[in-house]
Amino acid sequence: MGDGGTGEKTEEPSPQKLRQAREKGQVAKSQDITQALGFVAVFAVLGLTLGTLGERLMEFFESTFDAATRKGDLPTVMDVTMDSIWFIVEVCAPALGAAFVMALFTNYAQVGFIFTTHPLKPDIKKINPVSGFKNLFSKKKLVEVIKQIIKFILVVWVTYGAIRDAVRDVILSARMDLISAARVGGSIIYDISVRVAALFIIIASADFFWQRHVFKKDMMMSKYDVKQEYKQSEGDPQQKAERKALAEELLLHGSQENVANADAVVTNPAHIAVAIKYDSEGGLAPMVVAKGLRKNADRIKDIAREAGVPILRNVPLAQALNKLDIDEEIPEELYEAVAEVLNFVFELKEEGKV
Repeated sequence: MGDGGTGEKTEEPSPQKLRQAREKGQVAKSQDITQALGFVAVFAVLGLTLGTLGERLMEFFESTFDAATRKGDLPTVMDVTMDSIWFIVEVCAPALGAAFVMALFTNYAQVGFIFTTHPLKPDIKKINPVSGFKNLFSKKKLVEVIKQIIKFILVVWVTYGAIRDAVRDVILSARMDLISAARVGGSIIYDISVRVAALFIIIASADFFWQRHVFKKDMMMSKYDVKQEYKQSEGDPQQKAERKALAEELLLHGSQENVANADAVVTNPAHIAVAIKYDSEGGLAPMVVAKGLRKNADRIKDIAREAGVPILRNVPLAQALNKLDIDEEIPEELYEAVAEVLNFVFELKEEGKV
């Protein structure tokens, strides 16, 4: 393919490509899931600690008003300032802590544990104004803008509905004492929060499946990509064949003497040649001393002819022997077939024909 790998992406992403993308921090993840569950966590914590926060708020107001009635010297101002800081911490810490824990949990639940510094590496493309301008009008950015607009409209609609349903209570609260009016306001805020939380969860669920779809589509590969990946991971088939041939040639080069000293060479007849030898004095089983395929098989046969080693055609035996390693003893299931070959060779030697 001469398109440089720009063919139509019709192939599923390979495990290797997904692994490489994950190492770069590229995973299918929905930020809306994190935001929605974070909102629910904050809302739940505030609901559980509302009573304590109310009491702390009353204490804070009392101490602040008391300080205001006294002389505003520096120690008093410092006390009020520190009390204000600690009050803010007490109010914010539980909610922020819940949001942080929930963010960790939702991210881990979506993609597992990932640690990568790849996004931090300098990249000239990130500061390229042309690329940045193009990204502003990309399909992905457009979808995000539309999604945010829809979320804003839906939140406004839900909030309006909650306030509309509570208009009567709001009007009546004007005649109530401060505590009762605060309870009415809290009820309205609770109603709005529940509706908004439910809305966020629904949107986040849809966004979760959308992000997985977009990620899978982005990871799709063309046939050219698959071919190139295979070459990189497994090696070019032509180069692999050349390396294999070279390895066989080197192996054969060291086995020439073994072929010349072999008792027989069993062939396929053209594609396989295996040299075998039997040391009757050593009491060992016959063994393979050399083997080769195609061109190397021809070289083994040439060496055998020059050395006067008998060459016998036996297709099943040649194929079985070729599965053995050099210097490996022949297994018992091949004894009978090998014994026939050796007996024939020994008879030829006794008759002086070899």
